[in-house]
Amino acid sequence: MSNLGNKQIMANNIRYYMNIHSVSQTEICNTLGFKMPTFSDWVNAKTYPRIDKIELMANYFGVTKADLVEDHSSRSHLNVKLKMKKP
Repeated sequence: MSNLGNKQIMANNIRYYMNIHSVSQTEICNTLGFKMPTFSDWVNAKTYPRIDKIELMANYFGVTKADLVEDHSSRSHLNVKLKMKKP
């Protein structure tokens, strides 16, 4: 079990998937219609997104919602799909 808070876990996971897919905050915000300050707050663990926004991001990255919200300290067990699904 992790000592990280939910916001920090989410932030780490968003940054992880942004990195492996080589996408910027601007690209995600433009594609999914998020406001940059709101998305920045998620990435910096200041706030936690609503479930509908988590679902949009999961679909965008081609992962499950659980992949975004759960602590995956050991990512070797994740089934990461490198090809993104664009909404």
